[in-house]
Amino acid sequence: MNGGAAIAVEARRKMPDGTVLFVHRLEPRQAVRANVVLVHGLGEHSARYRHVAERLAAFGFRPCLFDLRGHGRSEGKRGHIGSYEELLDDAAAVFAEFARDGTPTFLYGHSLGGQLAINFATGRKPAIAGLIIASPWLELAFAPRFWKLWLAQLAVRCWPRWTQQTEVRPERLSRDPAFLSSLPDPELIHHRLSAHMYFELVAGARRARNNAAAVEAPLLLVQGEADPITSVEATRAFFKNAQSPDKTLLLYPGGLHETHNDLDRETVLRDVVEWLDRRCA
Repeated sequence: MNGGAAIAVEARRKMPDGTVLFVHRLEPRQAVRANVVLVHGLGEHSARYRHVAERLAAFGFRPCLFDLRGHGRSEGKRGHIGSYEELLDDAAAVFAEFARDGTPTFLYGHSLGGQLAINFATGRKPAIAGLIIASPWLELAFAPRFWKLWLAQLAVRCWPRWTQQTEVRPERLSRDPAFLSSLPDPELIHHRLSAHMYFELVAGARRARNNAAAVEAPLLLVQGEADPITSVEATRAFFKNAQSPDKTLLLYPGGLHETHNDLDRETVLRDVVEWLDRRCA
């Protein structure tokens, strides 16, 4: 481990369509072993991963984080996108910025971020050192309420930017509510999802499932066995179908959706760091 706190660096990146993204990184106090580009989940923001980033930086990894458009400190309508490719373009721009000096670069995605990381890696074919995918949105573990789905199907044809409230409650994310409450900038979380974005993400989940065989990079899949939001069975199937010769599936008994914020978070973060250690030896 290093002897002092990592140095935080913040920036804004303007995308070709004019949307400005909030980007930040932690510079370790020691030689950088690899970059880790982290993609957050739906409705949240990258500052909620500060403790994850600090753990990675303590072991010589440079965490590179950004807020998806429509999230956190980035611009864009909350809970809406023009197209799925916009999200992939944002991830591609951030990845390219940090990988351009030739430093090995890993992708770490949680939930929606895991889905995006898979589709970016398999569709855009960047030179990635490996994939860390946590609780990926490959399939939901619950059926949306029929009336919400009916409204979304109606709205997508006549008012695609119209948003509904999502049903993600804190008790479905972690068994440690006190820790969840301690995470920074809770006011930046939103609970909105447009009809158009919902169907784009459902299609993205299907694309990610179908792309399992195209995963060739080292792969770490992480999920709580009691995840009530994203399907553990879909993750198991994805792991089985992935063609990477170096793949690992870690399931945590009793764990909920945000494994990095749950009761087992110390074990989860230790496992992630050890996995990275072995691939950067």
